[in-house]
Amino acid sequence: MDRKGRGKCIPITILMILAGSFYTTCVDGQPDTLNGRNLYNPERFRVSDTLTNAPSPEGQFQPAGDSIALRLQFLRDSLMVREQFIRDSVQRRKRIMDSLVFLQRELPVVLDAYFKTVREDFIVRFDKINIAGDSVLSDFTYLILPFTLTQPYAPWKVNLSLSDKTVRINADSSIRKITSVQAPFMKCTFTYGNQITIMVIHELNVIQNDRSGLFYKTPFDSVFFDGLHRVVKIKRYIQLYSVINKTQRGAPVLLNLSQVKQFEYTIDGRIKHYQVVSFCDRWKAYESARVCSIIAWDLSFQNNIYRLTRHNDPPNTYSDGTFTFEFDDRENLKVVSFQNLALTESWKRMVELNDDGNVNCYVDWKNDRVVQSLCMIYPSKEPGAEQEVETITTTYEEDGVSYHQKNNTTGMSRMRDKMTMEWGPWK
Repeated sequence: MDRKGRGKCIPITILMILAGSFYTTCVDGQPDTLNGRNLYNPERFRVSDTLTNAPSPEGQFQPAGDSIALRLQFLRDSLMVREQFIRDSVQRRKRIMDSLVFLQRELPVVLDAYFKTVREDFIVRFDKINIAGDSVLSDFTYLILPFTLTQPYAPWKVNLSLSDKTVRINADSSIRKITSVQAPFMKCTFTYGNQITIMVIHELNVIQNDRSGLFYKTPFDSVFFDGLHRVVKIKRYIQLYSVINKTQRGAPVLLNLSQVKQFEYTIDGRIKHYQVVSFCDRWKAYESARVCSIIAWDLSFQNNIYRLTRHNDPPNTYSDGTFTFEFDDRENLKVVSFQNLALTESWKRMVELNDDGNVNCYVDWKNDRVVQSLCMIYPSKEPGAEQEVETITTTYEEDGVSYHQKNNTTGMSRMRDKMTMEWGPWK
């Protein structure tokens, strides 16, 4: 009993020593069945560490510093590529901004000259072109005094997109001038004289075939500026050619001066006087140039009211008179009226706007009573709706009641019963 008890009490350190002796004997006396996989072998780790010691071409190991140098070189190369990319981006954005600044400065001059040449409306003011963000130009807008009001939306405010994809603007870098504008609202090219105060607008060629004959027409306009880049004179020409094979330009026939416009300005840059001399059409080389009409306009402005007085040469008291245009503080047209010098014509057209700021109705007044209205039905915003504005004309009797309406878009009309005052069906 005592011996078993002593056997169970063998100290753990003796067991560990015996086990260690046995393990040593097995290692020294037998082959390594594990092939050293579980043993610490510092030499094997140094050989397989390709990051710290890479073999040299001579078969020797290189120090660990070479791999660090490679990593540093990689970082330097990456930084250089990144810096070059940033420099290219900055230069590209600078080129874009320089182009926008150039267009912001030159486009108003070109557009002012073009629209004063081709438009018969009285242009009061052009708004400044801004740079939106850092890549596009804002819309080009200007305010006109319209003589006829039949259009929907807000026809006294003209808004043209300069950022549309269809807009193409070319410039000559040597003279720093715009040479062409191709857009939905204009298609023409520009050339310049030796003096920067003269610009020639070349419009699109057209073929005219009517009772006057078959002609190949090339319109071009000479625009003259003052020292402040304001248009002071416009001379419109038409070069006529014969037509070959129905579409090709032939020999020149004659050069016809068709119109001359002249402008005068106030100290603050507003137009105060505008004269238009129109020449009669010529179709034969032997025909002489003849003036058909001379009309002058004088403009005065006070608060939100413009007064535009027309003078014919020779005078005509029936067509000569004063147009009055009244705007609100947001430059929305409220009233247009006209009074001739003979006091035989006096009318007033009021403008009613909807919630979107577009024309709801034009209401015509004569002798202090409503005689007619022209109202707009705008297309619905629902999918599939037709994108055509319908106009309805309503006439009023002397009692101030309307009994007849006509839809000018569909051609249908309807009548109101004078007894029941109910409208009949459209037909």
